[in-house]
Amino acid sequence: MKLRTLGIQRALAICALLQVAVAYAGDALDRAEARARELCVRMTLEEKAGELMVYDYMDLGPKHWHIYTNMVCRNEIGAMMRVLSAKETRRMQEYKMAHSRLGIPLIIHEDITHGWVTTLPSQIAIACSWDDDAIEKAEAVAAREAAAIGIQLTYSPQVDVSDDPRWGRIGCTHGEDPNLSGRVGAARVRGCQGRTLEELTDGEHIIACPKHFAGYSSLQGGKDYRHKDFSRRELLETHLPPFEATIKAGALSLMNAYTVCEGVPCNFNRYLLKDVLRDQWGFRGQLVTDWTTLTFSIDEGAATDVEDAAKRGLEAGVDMDMISRAFLSLPKLVREGKVSEADVDVAVVRSLALKYLMGLFDDPYRFCDEKKAREALMTERNKADVLALTRESLVLLKNDGILPLDVSKPVGLTGTWADDDDAHRGGMGKDMFNEYDVDVGIKEESRMKIDTIKTAMAKRWGANLDYEPMNMFNVARGLGGGMPKADTVVLSIGEPTEYTGERRGRGRIELPDSELENLRALKRAGKKIVSVIFAGRPFIMNEIVWLSDAVILAWYPGAMGGQAIAEVLCGEVNPSGKLAQHIPFDVGQIPLSYREKRTFITCSYADIPSKPLFPFGFGMSYTTFEYGKPAADKAEYAIGEKVRVRVAVKNTGKVAGREVVQLYVRDEVASVLPRERELKEFTSVWLRPGEEKTVAFTLDDNAFALYDKDLKRVVEPGAFTVYVGSDSTTMNATQISFR
Repeated sequence: MKLRTLGIQRALAICALLQVAVAYAGDALDRAEARARELCVRMTLEEKAGELMVYDYMDLGPKHWHIYTNMVCRNEIGAMMRVLSAKETRRMQEYKMAHSRLGIPLIIHEDITHGWVTTLPSQIAIACSWDDDAIEKAEAVAAREAAAIGIQLTYSPQVDVSDDPRWGRIGCTHGEDPNLSGRVGAARVRGCQGRTLEELTDGEHIIACPKHFAGYSSLQGGKDYRHKDFSRRELLETHLPPFEATIKAGALSLMNAYTVCEGVPCNFNRYLLKDVLRDQWGFRGQLVTDWTTLTFSIDEGAATDVEDAAKRGLEAGVDMDMISRAFLSLPKLVREGKVSEADVDVAVVRSLALKYLMGLFDDPYRFCDEKKAREALMTERNKADVLALTRESLVLLKNDGILPLDVSKPVGLTGTWADDDDAHRGGMGKDMFNEYDVDVGIKEESRMKIDTIKTAMAKRWGANLDYEPMNMFNVARGLGGGMPKADTVVLSIGEPTEYTGERRGRGRIELPDSELENLRALKRAGKKIVSVIFAGRPFIMNEIVWLSDAVILAWYPGAMGGQAIAEVLCGEVNPSGKLAQHIPFDVGQIPLSYREKRTFITCSYADIPSKPLFPFGFGMSYTTFEYGKPAADKAEYAIGEKVRVRVAVKNTGKVAGREVVQLYVRDEVASVLPRERELKEFTSVWLRPGEEKTVAFTLDDNAFALYDKDLKRVVEPGAFTVYVGSDSTTMNATQISFR
């Protein structure tokens, strides 16, 4: 009876697939899905299950090629990550095509979080640019270079929102604000995939896979995998908006979080994966687990065994299983009547559709061109687009008049990071570039090398650059030769790259004392100090700020970081970056956010200030900007009307510069507890000395809406304060109301 029932179910599933596999009409995704359905009908259960598996090539072990070929022959693989060259991609693709009964190609995934060879600044630095266009162009560089060596999908951008700098991955996010994170994430999706599905097939774009859906960043004490319950209201107000923005921008894939939402692991959470993602947002792309998260649920006590995890994940809406091999049990579960083959088919169609969209069925080797790989990396165009973003990502935190520096006068340079290209790249070089050089031949052409701060400053200061690595042994003993002789010294100081990343949360977010000793020694010697800070997270930098005459926060600035920093130091570029995350004064302030819920009395610790060292949105310039009072086009609005706000901004300084104009909204009285204020819009304005421009914002209902007691999105009648200024603390405001 079971076999007969299974046969009927399979026949019905095939009929359903054939019914919707109509003539290729409609948009590119419609056509890809139609072709995928036709192919799915012809696949065996084992072939379907294998199509839903992605593996890490390097994680297969020293005999990974032999393991890979066996997996192909057993129909156990649909995608692979960490294949780092066009040469190896072609080799793998040729084997897959030769041994796939239906000619189904391999798709290559990779974790390209901030660029490939022409590395972008770290993600939090990208957000500090507050420039959608520059971000989109720079992300397109990452896509071009990835596509050139055989990659078709990237696990990026990471749009988790966090208010806890102790978390090791906070530097991999776009900061503490959901609106900014969504804007940056959407720009990166457009840069990665292009603005149309047709553009995606041009060989220079790849599929974006935002992560981690959703609430991964809500962790106890900033410790990875330590789940913390949060309300559905917090999910809707903080964690979901950036993901929705990336989906609206066209993201074709999405990665689930390791963590839980409302007590249910995200991989099993039908509310998240079906009700919100599929039904409300209309997401048609592929949903991928994070690393082995299906089987992690067994260790957590949330699933009984591998088969239980596979069944629950598939039924909740998961399409692709990363690493765990749980989905390889799907054929058995279907035959036993525990899983519907129709559910398997839905996931398979989504997987195959991406391969059709990328043109892999028409030309499996279009991303395997070694000549193109050599020519497409670190080009002048790529460097220019990344440099434009990097310049805007640098944040000037302090300047006592010492900057910009005169290239005709001697200047010293020292510090741990002054000539460390791996640190500029955020530690990526150690993981990737040694092997990559051999495969692609970049090393012989020296195109992989980047300008460090030392190299870039030497090009500008020449003989006036006094570079001296700090020798603390000699300095401590007064032996000389331990620091630059110049009166003004640029000190590169910062957080070691191994202190940041997954499973690298920190209880004490301070620099190693050896780093601070360099600063103290320079101060004792009476030097004028310009500190350039490298960082993978916001950390306690009070002493650096107090002892330095100027401070530039560079984060991990990427391949063009050295040049951008040198340009800012000498005044070729006027810094304009704004913080995407506050800088805390003390670790005891954490968690801390400008958009906290309102309270009747603000209570602070007795021994530390309540305010951060630097607030969200803060950043200085070599010029000054003056704001007029913002004005709305009227005082009272009917709900549903657009609100238009204008403000005059004037450059009152002596050099031209870019100002990021930020607009915040405060709901004065609401039916549920409102937040202090929230970022709703921002834009940039470029002004010459003495020039004034009027900046205009048009706000729709979303800028004033809240989730009411029933979690419905509504605009309530009442008063609102609209703030417009240079950071989140601005009091420059106007009031409006809705009737």
